[in-house]
Amino acid sequence: MNEKIIRPGLIKRVVDLLKCRNKKYTQEDVENIVSTFWDVIIDALSNGDSVNLNGYATIGTKYMAERKSRNVAENREMIVPEHYRVYFKAGSKLNQAAKAFTKKQLGVKNE
Repeated sequence: MNEKIIRPGLIKRVVDLLKCRNKKYTQEDVENIVSTFWDVIIDALSNGDSVNLNGYATIGTKYMAERKSRNVAENREMIVPEHYRVYFKAGSKLNQAAKAFTKKQLGVKNE
């Protein structure tokens, strides 16, 4: 619980889950699949496209206009230039997982 899973741990979990489903993939196979998955998303974002993984998430870019900000360390005003940033919107399956975690952690009764 509240464990931080880094890339090698994620790859191992996927391989283990696939073994349970009688699929035979090596860690190298899964590493290639995960890397390619992210490469496709990066390519889409760099072309201004968004990626919709139905039920899981939507990943895209959002335009941020130029604005003024304050550098607290130097106590001076600065201009943040216009740019695009990545946005991530969770889908229904991820939101359901968060609700289930909330119920488990806080002991919320079914309504």
